[in-house]
Amino acid sequence: MLAVTIEDSVGMTQRKEREQKINKEMEEKAAKELEKEHLQEKAKEKYQEWLKKKNAQECEKKKKEKEKEKQRQAELQKKKEIAEKKFKEWLENAKNKPRPAAKSYGYANGKLTDFYSGNSYPEPAFYNPIPWKPIHMPPSKDAKDLSGKKTKRPVISQPHRSSSSLVAQKARSNLCLGTLCRIQR
Repeated sequence: MLAVTIEDSVGMTQRKEREQKINKEMEEKAAKELEKEHLQEKAKEKYQEWLKKKNAQECEKKKKEKEKEKQRQAELQKKKEIAEKKFKEWLENAKNKPRPAAKSYGYANGKLTDFYSGNSYPEPAFYNPIPWKPIHMPPSKDAKDLSGKKTKRPVISQPHRSSSSLVAQKARSNLCLGTLCRIQR
């Protein structure tokens, strides 16, 4: 009986040890879960704080934008009023400005005519007293080189030209359009 009691006592101690291990593991799991929940709550709180800050910044940004828009609208309105005022002043001054007398002559084809008609231009208001002169540019080196390399072509004398060749020469000076009027040489 003693042997059975020793085995029972050993089995019981092993059971107690197992139960204690299981209890410890359960307690550790529970502690980890509590810690996780605590961390999640902290994370939620931080997120809520961050969200509040972000919303406040957005509201502030929108307020600033509204203020800028109001300021811009006020500036535009001010500019508009000033422009209208200046335009009215100009209209008043334009009524009082002396107008040039109607000339009884005009310019046609760059020459002065004795009468004014709808086909002639009005007298020029300004002309340049110093006439335009082209800028002198010395010839380039390439042009000098090419001018020295020119060769003369031999001139072929034609003893007799017929009237048909004169017509062909005249036709070359006329303007022609399309492929029908080609110059043949």
